[in-house]
Amino acid sequence: MFGTTSNVSSRVLCEETQAPESLPLPTTVISKTPQVSLISLDYILYIELSKHFQLSRRQGLSPIKWEKIVPSPRPPPMEANIVALTWPQFQNKAIIHLGNQCGYLRTFLFNNHHAGNLVWLGYIKDHRDYGVDVQIDGVLAFLNFSNAAYDAFPARVAVKITMDNPTQKLYEDAMRAHVRSIS
Repeated sequence: MFGTTSNVSSRVLCEETQAPESLPLPTTVISKTPQVSLISLDYILYIELSKHFQLSRRQGLSPIKWEKIVPSPRPPPMEANIVALTWPQFQNKAIIHLGNQCGYLRTFLFNNHHAGNLVWLGYIKDHRDYGVDVQIDGVLAFLNFSNAAYDAFPARVAVKITMDNPTQKLYEDAMRAHVRSIS
């Protein structure tokens, strides 16, 4: 009758208000399986000898104002899960990797990176969009490049850090000034 109540926990008065017996475990959504790739890094930089003589390879040769420097020997590839990195993280990791053996180079790269003097180029072997060097100039461009590199695995992926040639820039500036002066 009315006086009989059961304390059995399996008795449910209103089923739709009850939580399921076993809750699904919270999961993290991983859109791409982690994949560590080898990324070749290269650079073409220009140093002003009077300020950065430690990086010069012209020891004992006639002095010049600017020197082009490239890695010799080529640095080992950088291992990275490229899609797990943000653009600033990738840039920092690449600079640290390149400057691993030379503190002067690391400092030079970071200083020029912060000054906005570096140009980043991405390449993926046999890729329709990145089969030639393509400038990576921001977060969205890096996102597109990193996803393309992930999808193209195990294709060769390379990133080159360059600078504008200051002697060419000085020449172009002088020509513009000359044209303005005769106009």
